[in-house]
Amino acid sequence: MPDIFEAHSFAITAHAGQIDKGGQPYIRHLERVANAAVKRAGHARAVDRIAIDPMEVMQAAILHDVLEDTPRTEADLVAAGFPAAVVEMVRILTKPKSRTAYSERIGAVIASRNLGALLIKMSDNEDNLGPDRTLPDGAFLRERYATSLARLREAAAALGYTGL
Repeated sequence: MPDIFEAHSFAITAHAGQIDKGGQPYIRHLERVANAAVKRAGHARAVDRIAIDPMEVMQAAILHDVLEDTPRTEADLVAAGFPAAVVEMVRILTKPKSRTAYSERIGAVIASRNLGALLIKMSDNEDNLGPDRTLPDGAFLRERYATSLARLREAAAALGYTGL
């Protein structure tokens, strides 16, 4: 099974040359999301006593945009040896090919009842709310992320998660 370093290398290679809205290498966003998600998963396991593997959550977090924003496929993740749980979280977090409203995509993540995916999406929304990630005229995006973050927190709480 690949470790977090191999997941990071996979993401770096897949997202090579991509820049985020703030002009930074895209991998920095993925690293921040992974660090926040593993803290949340650690809380879920240690404090809430939920059966969750923080390392799988961290791997899925660093890979969460790889199917959406690169030519990589689920088959590539499987061939690289990532566990089924990691591939499933990445699949849940991947934007569908058909045009779907953001609120519906969040609804699908919530409906999955996959706590790891919820924690990653919470971390992703939180990072997207950061001042260096949103555009100065991005009031609509800030509202969208704040609203979905509240929905995701409520869904995670319904699964027994007590962290932020």
